[in-house]
Amino acid sequence: MRKFIKYIFLSISVLGMFSCETAFLDNPSYTDLTTDGYYQTLDEYENALIGCYYYICGRGTTKEGTYAVGMPVVGEAGTDECYINYSKGASWEWATQLDSYTQLNPNNNGLQEIWQNAYKSINNANMIITRIAAMSEEELEATPRYKEIRAEASFLNALWYFNLVRIFGGVPLRTEPSNADEDFNKIDRSTIQEVYAYIEEMLDYAKQNLPDNNAGRYGTSYKMSAYGLSAKVNLHIASSMNLLTIPEEVKLGGINSYDWTLERKTKEETIIHYYTAARDDARVVLDHFAPDYLMPEFTDCFYPNESSAEILFEGVMSTGLSVEQGGWFGSLFGPKGNSANGGGQHVIYHMGSPVLDNFTMTTSGAAASPEYSSLDGRFMWTISTYSLAAGGVASPIKTAQAYKQTEIGKFRIDAPAPYNQDRTPVNNPILRVSDICLVHSEAQAELDNFAGRGITDEALEFLNVVRARADVPLYDKTTILQTLTYSQKAKHGNREMKGYTPTTDIEFFRRAILNERMLELLGEGHRWFDLVRMGLLTSVVPAAAEYASNTGTTSKNITNPAKQVQSFHIFRPIPSREISIQGNYLVQNYGYN
Repeated sequence: MRKFIKYIFLSISVLGMFSCETAFLDNPSYTDLTTDGYYQTLDEYENALIGCYYYICGRGTTKEGTYAVGMPVVGEAGTDECYINYSKGASWEWATQLDSYTQLNPNNNGLQEIWQNAYKSINNANMIITRIAAMSEEELEATPRYKEIRAEASFLNALWYFNLVRIFGGVPLRTEPSNADEDFNKIDRSTIQEVYAYIEEMLDYAKQNLPDNNAGRYGTSYKMSAYGLSAKVNLHIASSMNLLTIPEEVKLGGINSYDWTLERKTKEETIIHYYTAARDDARVVLDHFAPDYLMPEFTDCFYPNESSAEILFEGVMSTGLSVEQGGWFGSLFGPKGNSANGGGQHVIYHMGSPVLDNFTMTTSGAAASPEYSSLDGRFMWTISTYSLAAGGVASPIKTAQAYKQTEIGKFRIDAPAPYNQDRTPVNNPILRVSDICLVHSEAQAELDNFAGRGITDEALEFLNVVRARADVPLYDKTTILQTLTYSQKAKHGNREMKGYTPTTDIEFFRRAILNERMLELLGEGHRWFDLVRMGLLTSVVPAAAEYASNTGTTSKNITNPAKQVQSFHIFRPIPSREISIQGNYLVQNYGYN
């Protein structure tokens, strides 16, 4: 975080040129930097690029749309690993709507801010991309940094369109900067296929032209960032094509469809193509970090050890600089205790039993001062087992209340208050190498399944790299095909998953991947997208919520309403404000009219 401060100051200075509270690209102020008097020097391009990075974690009027608030919530709310604290009041109603599903509607403020923030960033990136694309080869050869700047802007465009297409389905595809309000009236929603084609175009350029590293420019993208994001993009396409069933009415005549095939390929060959691309892109990243792949300790990825080699891309937060910059991400979670004492804001809670029992959490000792342990080396950092009181005094949570009161603690500041919980310096680790390890394993397993090879050592390799760092037993071709119940705490392995009962080898592997992603990436904003692309949202979420609320002793019960997830909930509603502004030209997603 501290290494990026000079860039934060620059982004704050440029912010006035980019900020706006109006809707989807409909204000001329977005063109403040498009006049002939700007974009004349390399420094001006650098400043404009830093302004684009602001939309990753900026804490301004659209903070609910950034990785400081909105993206973590939309990636965790209404899943089998997290739920939203319903006692937070009206200011967090948009988050509880995402969690409950039945209350979700097109007036959701969080979705509005994500849409608005994404298109602001896209528009500003387009200003850079189009101008550098128009430069002569002589100009680009004389100043190679211009290609890198365009590549960074392309990476950001790819990231935001990836978020938009996964949340909303097909969205308006804008590849040119706005110059006037009328340019952005009556824009059709592009199909999912068209959006992904543009994402791939942006990432192809980024792979070729991003710098080899981001040393001295922390929080920016580099070559491995593009390969990592590309691996996730291709995996999402492949698994959605392979596993996600979308009702015809939800497809909106093709806008929200994953039914396309590549030229001269069958549907199966198309799916194999995308799994292969996911595996190969992931392998580029992993070969780059070979032979160690991951940082020695799980905690090396989190505050205060941020910007480590394992971080491919992160949202950089700050404190004490400006109310406009960063900070909410860390305080969305735990630890337990008043925020004035160093506790979190307690917005996002883990789901209780499905999470803690997956970690094989155990307690011993007196109820007043329990000792917590787990077979999983990630547990004691991921879950905070204490409550903070005045002066930063940490008191262990009583055993009888463990399932109710432990919280996600991996984003805490491991230091006593005072500090402003609304502006903590905890970075959001958006893309990590361990995530790419699991992408590689999943893609390889699916390719092996299509080839009839069963479970292979190649598929297990990087899944076991992640498990080895956590000090849990490695999988082999036999143990991955076993089922452990939540009550079997003496063992750690392929734990049961409520709402999903595997019967084939590949289904057991998919469950193992999902379990490992929960243990490794808990709270990092991936779970909702994982459940959607693997076709498990409607079955797993209700079953997990019921189990967490009603199973076992009363100490396991959590205050979490039953989830009534329907098939159309795999997409979120298009914000009503955007539909209204564009004269009802944008078609709404099915189920939200």
